[in-house]
Amino acid sequence: MTDAAKQQNSALPLVRLGLILPFVEELDRRRINTDAVLATNGLTRQTVIDTRVFVPAIVVHRFLEDAAHAASDPHLGVRIGEDLDLSTWPPFIDAVTHSSMLIDFLARFIQAAKDEASSAHHSLEITQDYARFKETRISTPDIAPAQNDAFTAAFTLNLIRRGAGQDWDPKDVIVKVCTPEVIPDHYLGVTVVGGDRLGMVVRFPSPWLLHPLDQKRLIKSINPNLQSLKPPRDFINVLRSMLTLHLDRTDLNVDYVARLFGLSRQSLQRKLKASSTTFSKEIAALKRNRACDDLARTNKSVSEIAASLGFSSAVSFNRAFKSWTNESPSDYRKSHRDSGT
Repeated sequence: MTDAAKQQNSALPLVRLGLILPFVEELDRRRINTDAVLATNGLTRQTVIDTRVFVPAIVVHRFLEDAAHAASDPHLGVRIGEDLDLSTWPPFIDAVTHSSMLIDFLARFIQAAKDEASSAHHSLEITQDYARFKETRISTPDIAPAQNDAFTAAFTLNLIRRGAGQDWDPKDVIVKVCTPEVIPDHYLGVTVVGGDRLGMVVRFPSPWLLHPLDQKRLIKSINPNLQSLKPPRDFINVLRSMLTLHLDRTDLNVDYVARLFGLSRQSLQRKLKASSTTFSKEIAALKRNRACDDLARTNKSVSEIAASLGFSSAVSFNRAFKSWTNESPSDYRKSHRDSGT
């Protein structure tokens, strides 16, 4: 197998974790224990607001479904999508400021979305009478991504309504989602039909694409700190990024990480083998690097560092650190601080 084939074979569908922020904010507004919902999915607030973090798409799907359950609201995705501030959600920022017509906006969104996820691609199909805006996943999720479809459908319909203006006629709009029940009955008067888990489709009259957009209604505020980083493609880099978020767990094992990725234990181990590494090697390297950095650059105690790396005691951490470096943590800290490294 060639290197390119190996990389393709080990690719994972990824999503920038920060895209779930509107759901986190809505749970907070409803006074729901958001941190508990995040923790159930192996997430924290810190990781959500870190724009550099990408996670397997299944992590996002699970969180959105759990969020709807916690809120006792089967229509949560729709409610958040229809109220979404397009000018602050990363895939829309460029489109909001540079589009004069609906077709411009959707085209720019399609381009920007590539930097937010490798788990799906978006397309706009145009015929003489109708246009179809599609979100198509690269693989079938293990669970029905109902809230994800509902969220995407809601913000797409909101945008199309703005673009259509006075020509808006819901009888001309058809929405296809994996689970129609997540869309409220008679929602906006459009027709909702069932589809599969591979994506969502909104069909509407193609002449609406050429209607002008009211930028003043779209632009509220632009966050200048959002970073434009593309999702990593190499499996090992993805794995290391994910593991780094969970180094403090005492149960950080193959089974736990396989669940995070939505893979079986065997599939995860096959991917590791294809990348010429093992789970234990990756964990040891990440913990070693974090420990060395903390010892050399911070004032954290050895006990604090041990706990942050999932060790049950400073003694067990000392033993592991010496096996990695042939030095005790205290000796390593002294020598590297004295040498200025």
